[in-house]
Amino acid sequence: MRRGCISLGEVQCDGCHRIIPYGERYLVIGETGEAESRLCAECCLKRDYAGYKVEKGEQVLTFFPEPGI
Repeated sequence: MRRGCISLGEVQCDGCHRIIPYGERYLVIGETGEAESRLCAECCLKRDYAGYKVEKGEQVLTFFPEPGI
């Protein structure tokens, strides 16, 4: 399961191991109660877990891209 979250400043990315700053978006991957991975937006883009789409004339980052994006 994927969950898009907003950092409270105490979250570390499991990909690049940097602290995700307050207010920045990140993705949690895994089932509740099992081992979960937290990935910053940059790591999500590198691993194709995130993508950009155009919405209302603006390019928006989404962790739930439609197929083919």
